[in-house]
Amino acid sequence: MAKKLFPLTILFIINILTFFNACGADKLPEKSIVKIRQARAAGTFYPDSRNILDKTVNSLLDEAQKINNSGIICAATAPHAGYVFSGRIAACTFKNIRDMDFETIIIIGHDSYQDAVAYTCPVDYFETPMGKIKVDTEIVEKLHEFNRGIKPAASIHSTDHTIEVQLPFIQAIKKECKIVPLLFGLPSPENCRILADAIKHASENKKIFVLASTDMSHYPTWEDANKMDSLTLDAVKSMDINRFFKHVYTQMKTPELPGLRTAICASGGVGTAMLLAKDMGAETAEVLKYANSGDVTGGDKKRVVGYSSVLFIKK
Repeated sequence: MAKKLFPLTILFIINILTFFNACGADKLPEKSIVKIRQARAAGTFYPDSRNILDKTVNSLLDEAQKINNSGIICAATAPHAGYVFSGRIAACTFKNIRDMDFETIIIIGHDSYQDAVAYTCPVDYFETPMGKIKVDTEIVEKLHEFNRGIKPAASIHSTDHTIEVQLPFIQAIKKECKIVPLLFGLPSPENCRILADAIKHASENKKIFVLASTDMSHYPTWEDANKMDSLTLDAVKSMDINRFFKHVYTQMKTPELPGLRTAICASGGVGTAMLLAKDMGAETAEVLKYANSGDVTGGDKKRVVGYSSVLFIKK
């Protein structure tokens, strides 16, 4: 019996090998690889313990003030320093968008000053101690298709904190929300317009919200920061992108204050949020809260960073 079965066994193996060879290796199903951008700022900018982080974020949200607003919030800004310094200001933004209906939040972080419009992060998830948050890869792909100046760059995102520090707040208020993480390229009114149009194109038929992650003046004294940040916020409140960038560029080229390195560190994101909000009919920018690092107990008042929370509102 064994001798009779042997030729049949050989024939069966040959047939199987022939089948797979005909199909080709490219026809075999491939196991998808999930790419995760792991937390980099946990333990420095915010707690690395899930329980402590959850309690910290929810405590900040509980303490934050919710404004009486009869209008529509079209976009917003929030600071991105360590929670000890800017957490209370950032919480004001998230407290006021908590009840809004959106499924994806587009976060625009630091200006890189590289020759591009913006950089996406080619991953499926971002991770914090509170868990993973999914990247809206469909919107990301459409952004790439819209303009070649919007391109993936994992390296530029690898050590960035300006997007990551916003995520625990998002996870606290919108547990099922997706994100689109963007770092700006070369900030200008023209590139802001390109990115604003790309976002509108890529998010068609989706409920999105745009958040500019930005700190304000860097390294003047406490008194000078209050003066400079007031001027910068006046430019933001004007809703005039050319006035805003003229102010930012002027302070970069010929700073009016000792120690001032920049008037704002994410002008591209703020400009894009401003344009998108105006396209949606927003007429005003309301400052919810302002402070600087010198306001923290024991903070150095000789060299500070400014923080603000702003909503762009359609009345």
